[in-house]
This record gives sequence, C-alpha cells and structure tokens, in this order.
Amino acid sequence: MSLLDQIVVPRLRRYWVLMALRQVHYADRADKLNRLYRVENPWRMDSAREQARFAWTNELIAKHLSPLDTVLEIGCAEGHQSQYLSRICRRLYGIDVSRRAVRRAERRCPSGNFAIADPLGGWPVQMPAKLDLVTACEVLYYVKDIPAFLARLSELGRACLVTYYQGQASALDPQFAAMSDCRRDRFCFDGMEWHAVWWTTDGSQGS
Repeated sequence: MSLLDQIVVPRLRRYWVLMALRQVHYADRADKLNRLYRVENPWRMDSAREQARFAWTNELIAKHLSPLDTVLEIGCAEGHQSQYLSRICRRLYGIDVSRRAVRRAERRCPSGNFAIADPLGGWPVQMPAKLDLVTACEVLYYVKDIPAFLARLSELGRACLVTYYQGQASALDPQFAAMSDCRRDRFCFDGMEWHAVWWTTDGSQGS
C-alpha cells in the first residue's frame, strides 16, 4: 500500500467528514448529509467495531422482537447494516435522505427495497400500513424534532428500535423517560458503548 493510501487518503476522508457534519447534529440537514456521501463509506462501516454493532443489533432483535416479516430501516445509508437486517426478515425496506447513499445500498443489498425519503414525509415506495419492526440505528443525532420522529416510528411499526452511542446518551436518554413500556440494553466493543431502546405499539411487551 502506498503512502498516499496509508496516510493522505484517510486524513482527507476525516477532514471531509468533519466539514460535511458541521451544523448537522439535531438540525434536519438532508443537504449536508447527501454531500457527505461524495466520499464512499464515510463512516467506515466495514470496520470491526461497526460490524460488531450490526451483529449485536441482530442478536437483540432475534431475541426480543422476532419473528419478523417486514422491517423498515430508517437511515439505511449505504446498506451496510441493511445486509444484516435482511437476514432476519422476509422483506426489508430502507430509506435515507441521501440519493448517493441509497444508490449504493441498492447495489450492496439487492434483496432490499430502498428509496430516498424523509421519515416524517411521504413514501415513494409501497409498504405495508404497519410494519413488524422499524429501526433507526445511529439516526437520532441528525433529527431536529425527536419527539415527533419517535411518534412517527410508533405510527409505522408494531415494534420500534433505536440505537445511539454513549457520547450522545445525555442528550438522548431523557427522550425516553416518559416511555414506561420501553426496554433497554447496552453493548461495548473496542472502547465504544452503544445504547439500544425498543418498544412495541400493539400492546405486547416483547420478550
């Protein structure tokens, strides 16, 4: 591997991600998120850490929320986690605000049904009126009106699951304080910790 590939390219990638994410957190900036994906795989979703998170999420879903026919993945990005979610359901739907990301998701996970969409808006693809599970993994950081977003998840799914990393827990944990029926878990890998929160909307409590 050349010096360019070892040092220069990773530094340029990190710089681009930092610039693209300025004024994006909790701000509904679809334009900037789409610009972020001018760089392929900006989040390094092929890393061991992210792959471990995907596997943990699948295990949690299989243990507490299965069996599943339909899953909607909000914030599917380039389809890295979609590949995992497609293994635990019959029909996977994925949406993202980035056109570039959705095109890559379609190539990476051809069994899924992907579309460009705002979760608070309309749907450009035909989906069931109520899905078995709606996920929003590592998405809440980019949502301005989180209560409205969580309410939308509950409208769409019989069960809902969100994940977020420990660094944002102080901002996000209070969003679930009033949800007496939600359940929680945590996962640690390679010095990183994530939180999972899930709930059902059909009167069941899950397992």
